[in-house]
Amino acid sequence: MGFYQEKIATVFDALKENDFDMWIICGQESATASEPALSMLADSEFIGKTALVFLKNGKSYVVCTPIDANGYEMTGVFDEVFPFPISFTDTLADLIKREDPRTIALDYSRNNPSADGLSVGFHQLIIEAMTKADSKAKVVSAEPVVVKIRSLKTKSEIEKITKACIETEKIFNDAKNFIRAGINCRDVYAFFQKETERKGFGYSWPKSANPGVVAGSDCPQGHVGAPDQIIRKGHVVNVDFGITVDGYSSDIQRMYYILKDDEEDAPEEIKKAFYAVRDAIQLSAKALKPGVTGNYVDTVARDYIVSLGYPSWNAALGHQLGKVAHDGGPLLAPRFPRYKPELIDARLSENMVFTLEPGVETSAGRIGLEEDVVVTEDGARFLVPPQMELYLIKEGEQNA
Repeated sequence: MGFYQEKIATVFDALKENDFDMWIICGQESATASEPALSMLADSEFIGKTALVFLKNGKSYVVCTPIDANGYEMTGVFDEVFPFPISFTDTLADLIKREDPRTIALDYSRNNPSADGLSVGFHQLIIEAMTKADSKAKVVSAEPVVVKIRSLKTKSEIEKITKACIETEKIFNDAKNFIRAGINCRDVYAFFQKETERKGFGYSWPKSANPGVVAGSDCPQGHVGAPDQIIRKGHVVNVDFGITVDGYSSDIQRMYYILKDDEEDAPEEIKKAFYAVRDAIQLSAKALKPGVTGNYVDTVARDYIVSLGYPSWNAALGHQLGKVAHDGGPLLAPRFPRYKPELIDARLSENMVFTLEPGVETSAGRIGLEEDVVVTEDGARFLVPPQMELYLIKEGEQNA
């Protein structure tokens, strides 16, 4: 078992900020029934019935099976470990009764999956323990605690995300010598996966749709992986790709243009759209400072693109990035019904990591870039250099 001390310190800060007396994280066999909050605190899993209990006063406890007790004690993180001899709920009830909290935060949320790790069964067990303790504590969602722990990246986490981004860029650059007219989107998909696995990396989202490859204006878009589509001269090729390195992930999009025989550069329509997306990212990065909302940052990019005559795109500007591509918590998103106010109106903080990914449609296909950035006092810092020009591909078409 290994708990991350920096993250544990954030737990107590979050409890104080939200005036929550107690936070209970619980589960069993979490490798099967995941509890997202646990992976942010530890390189560990629940095996038997377990409750991690954190208090606003800085104390922390564990209720667990006797076979798990020594492991928790050896971490040096917890003030007391309570192995339950017979009943999980009886032992948890004794602890709740002793501490007598006014509020108990639990991991449930209607809108944030990263804060919704409490199963129905364990919710019933906690209510049973509270009843046995004759507790009058108010049960509240631990979402603001989980969001802070997950969103605020430590120095080492940012370094690991950056490493994943650097390795991702290497594969994108190598693809310049592979992508060409005449091959299939599925060939590009296979190239990126071959390089990922050759280097021993994982995938930021499921392999079946990673990378996403789109070529031309009639190609299916979205989270579809690679459709059966031949890449032609005059197509723009968008690749949406992310890998996991040392437990942390990247999520980057890059744009290639397949030159026609008589072209030395992309057409003005394509370049204009590319620059619109590129510059919207730059503007939103400057706006992404501590204290602003995700909706504000999205509006900066969206208004700029719309001001150039392009329609607003039907997606968020960006999401948080961390252990996985979609890391939960606040979003950089418009005021669409599917984006909840608590996610887009939350105040952003230094050391949050986001993607920036606007898009524009053209006659040759969709232009979409995606950059990974960390929030600083002076605006967002790019984790790897952003793409500033189209990658131009000129080669004779094959199999056409």
